[in-house]
Amino acid sequence: MADSREASQPRSLPFAKAHALGNDFLLFEEASIKGIPPGELAVRACDRHSGVGADGIVVLGPSKDADATFRIYNSDGSEASLSGNALRCAATWMLSRAAKIAERIRLETRVGLRDLYFVTRDANGWVFRAEVGRPLFHAADVPFTPPQPAAEPIQNFALPVGDVTVPVTVLNIGNQQCIVFVEEWERSNWQALGADIERHPYFPDRTNVGFVRILGEDCLEARFWERGAGHTLASGTGSCACVVAAHLAGRTGRRVTVRVKRGEAKVCWREDGMVELTGPAEIVAEGNYLCT
Repeated sequence: MADSREASQPRSLPFAKAHALGNDFLLFEEASIKGIPPGELAVRACDRHSGVGADGIVVLGPSKDADATFRIYNSDGSEASLSGNALRCAATWMLSRAAKIAERIRLETRVGLRDLYFVTRDANGWVFRAEVGRPLFHAADVPFTPPQPAAEPIQNFALPVGDVTVPVTVLNIGNQQCIVFVEEWERSNWQALGADIERHPYFPDRTNVGFVRILGEDCLEARFWERGAGHTLASGTGSCACVVAAHLAGRTGRRVTVRVKRGEAKVCWREDGMVELTGPAEIVAEGNYLCT
C-alpha cells in the first residue's frame, strides 16, 4: 500500500515566466501537468502572493498541424481563446530552447492556426510579427446580445452602464473586444468602467475592454481591462482591436503604433483583412512550481 505521506507530496512542474510589455504568463508543457486541471493550476500559480504570479498560463502540447498546440487560461481559471502577447511569449520560449532560430512558428489555437515570424533579438527580448487574425463584426460572433439588434459593424453603440451610457465599438479578433475612446486618462475612471463592462449582461461570455486615447493618425495610447484577469499592463489582441476600432472611426490609418506603459507595439490591419502585431517578448525566469 502506498504511503499516504508520499501521495501528498507536491509535484514539481517545470515552467518559464515570460512577459510581453508587462503582460505576463507562466508557460508549461502539456505533458508535465498531466492530470492537473489547467484552470485550477492557473488560479494557484498566477496568484501574486502565494503563487508565482502572472496574468495567465499557457500550456503547449504536441500538434499534427503546427509546431505546438497553444491553450491559455486566465488568472481566474477561465480559458481564453487567444492572446496576441501570449503567442509571442510562447514563441520566445520555443525558440530559446531550439537548436537554431526558425523564421516561422506556427501555433494551433482554439480559433485556428496562427503564424509568428521571427524579426530580431535585442536588449528587450525576442521580437515577433504575429498574424493575430481577421476581425469579425457580427454580434453573434462576439458574442454580443443587446435587447435590440445593433447595426453592424457595431460602432458608437450606446452601452448602458449604471446611470450612464458609454459609446463603444464591439468586435471579435480571436476573442471578444469592447473598445472605448477616452480624451484624458486622469478624468476617466477607466478601471472601474472596465470591470463593469467585462461582466455586462450584453456580453454573455464576458468581454475584454480596451480604452483608447488617439495621439495621431499613426499612434494611439491604450489601457486594458481583460476578461478573467482584470487590469493588465498590455494586451496583444486588445491592441489590435483598438487599431481596428480607431481606423473604422476614421481617426487613424491602418498602420499604427500602440503605446502602453512599458513600451509599444506595431499593429497593421492589412488590406486582405488580416491584423498583424509586432512586438517584443522576454523570458524572465525558469524554475519548478510545486503543486500539491
